[in-house]
Amino acid sequence: MSKKALFAPVKPARSYEDQARRLLDVHGLDVGNVDRARHILSTVNYYRLTTYGKHLRRADDPQRFLDGVSLDDLYDLYLFDMGLRHQILPVLEFFEVQLRARLSYHLAITYGSTGYTNPANFRLDKQSHGSHKNLMNKFKVEVRRQDDLAFVRHHQTKYGGHFPVWVAVELFSFGMLAQLYDLLTEYDQWAVSREYHLTPEAMDALIAAAVDVRNICAHYARLYNQQIEHQPILPPEYQTYKSHFVFPTLLALRTVAGNHRVYGDMIRGIAQLAEEYPKANFALCGFPDDWENVLRGG
Repeated sequence: MSKKALFAPVKPARSYEDQARRLLDVHGLDVGNVDRARHILSTVNYYRLTTYGKHLRRADDPQRFLDGVSLDDLYDLYLFDMGLRHQILPVLEFFEVQLRARLSYHLAITYGSTGYTNPANFRLDKQSHGSHKNLMNKFKVEVRRQDDLAFVRHHQTKYGGHFPVWVAVELFSFGMLAQLYDLLTEYDQWAVSREYHLTPEAMDALIAAAVDVRNICAHYARLYNQQIEHQPILPPEYQTYKSHFVFPTLLALRTVAGNHRVYGDMIRGIAQLAEEYPKANFALCGFPDDWENVLRGG
């Protein structure tokens, strides 16, 4: 038997009209007006849109939606999710940019402007040495990829391709920043995490969670009813809000951004979304009923 015989055939392409008909006939979704259905399906593709209804399926027949669920309902959940990502991104940007500043400052003052390139300034175990080399290789790739930027060309031509750490981190992704923090010695991790009133373990967990959420937001993936791989370590008084969804990360980010306007703007923006999309189930993002009061620290 050939290997090809082991796999199901790829589904055929379908017109917007056929997609709407299939949603109605096969999945029991109320598609409403044909022109409206065509508009929605030409705005958000069928595959992405239907993931917003995975909690709205019949228990006895998961192929079909619950009675009364419409295509407009799924589209509204998508619009809610898009709005949620837009409200969260500025807080993540604040944290990421601030972390760049604090990490680079500490490394520059402690080890000099290019000390970050020396693996001896980081954890000394064999695995960390390999990780440092991997990080430096990623940095070189970013230098080549972004060599059209003026500051990259400037450091290439004037300084022979040597970048001080405060310049280098501007080419680091959030994931690379997380890797850099993970490579720090215990002393250096304490020095950075202390500025956030966190332990190194809690700082590491917050960075990992923030990277996950940032990647979801930046790539327009789904936050609504989506489990997040990494979760922050919440203090004892907030253990009741632990979940696998996005809310714990938003709560933990109050530690790093709660006194900044951007955090309050996020809370107000999410409250506005709650009014605009009343069918959005906040519990599917880990939000408690009194989420606004909790985020404000009340």
